[in-house]
Amino acid sequence: MKKNIMLTLLAVYVILICVGCESGNLFVSDERYSNEEVDANMDIDIFEESGEKEFASGDVFFSGEEMATDNENLISGDEANVINEETNTEEYVYNESGKIIIVMFHKFAQVENDEWTRSYDNFYNDLKYLYEHNYRVISLNDYLDNNIKVPVGCTPIIFTFDDGTKGQFNLIKNEQGELVANPMSAVGIMEKFYAEHPDFGLNGTFFINTTSFFPGEGTDEEKLNYLIERGFEIGNHTSTHINFSKASIETIKKEVGSVANLVKKLTNGYEITSLALPYGVSSKEYKSYIASGEYEGEKYENKALLLVGAEPAPSPTSEKLNLLSLPRVRARGGEKEVAYDLYYWLEIMEKNPNLKYERKS
Repeated sequence: MKKNIMLTLLAVYVILICVGCESGNLFVSDERYSNEEVDANMDIDIFEESGEKEFASGDVFFSGEEMATDNENLISGDEANVINEETNTEEYVYNESGKIIIVMFHKFAQVENDEWTRSYDNFYNDLKYLYEHNYRVISLNDYLDNNIKVPVGCTPIIFTFDDGTKGQFNLIKNEQGELVANPMSAVGIMEKFYAEHPDFGLNGTFFINTTSFFPGEGTDEEKLNYLIERGFEIGNHTSTHINFSKASIETIKKEVGSVANLVKKLTNGYEITSLALPYGVSSKEYKSYIASGEYEGEKYENKALLLVGAEPAPSPTSEKLNLLSLPRVRARGGEKEVAYDLYYWLEIMEKNPNLKYERKS
């Protein structure tokens, strides 16, 4: 009888403990559950009433799907990007003994009438070939600043365009009356390819003269700003496509400075940082005035002077790098064979991958 009474009392005691736990009068000791956290969690209804559906955890509040758990915080995409930028410790390791191709284009048209003209179809095929062989386009300024970032296993390549021809770029009006790049131009084709393959990149430097560039709709100001706003770069090709070997100091300063001043005026201060030498010819005596100087009270500075050809450029960290004689590779055009052209070097690099400046990790 006593035994039955004791068992009954024990059962009642256990029930009371369980009821106390459920009522909140008894708490299990655990540092994860403090009175402060309980008080904070009581504010959930307040935030839900505001329509923002925020959830509280301690003193930190997360909106939408950014709920905090005991072990991890789930954050939104935008905040993740900020955190990744602030805490990114990724190292870009390259084969820095390799070379980088700087491609030189001139004219574009439906048909390749001469060695300087690339057809629109073949240019699109060039982009496909480069993409499929793990080339990714970067800007010339990124090369000059040694700020090269391409995916692992990829090789940077740089596009340059001389003379500001219509086939390179011209503006037309769409059905809404807006100025857009003509699809039948190098820029229009690059924009199309970029929409299909955004990881390829959208870059290129256009070396212009002051006499005329990119004939078509729009003002010079609209043309230049269209390119700059989309990440393209503007370079100097002298005012009248002069041969520097026969020019005086004053002529050099005028030819270089007038382009720099015009672009700066039309683009709210854009600074040109490179010059493509007309005919690939520099000045033996006055090269320093091509690189930097002053014209009509405005200073100009070209970090790099680009040649016509005919080999890939050294790594930006190479001891052999001479930015005042930076080599380029001619793009193929027409039926005439061009020595050491783009596909010559692409084939060489495929057979000798160690020649390529390539990201390893």
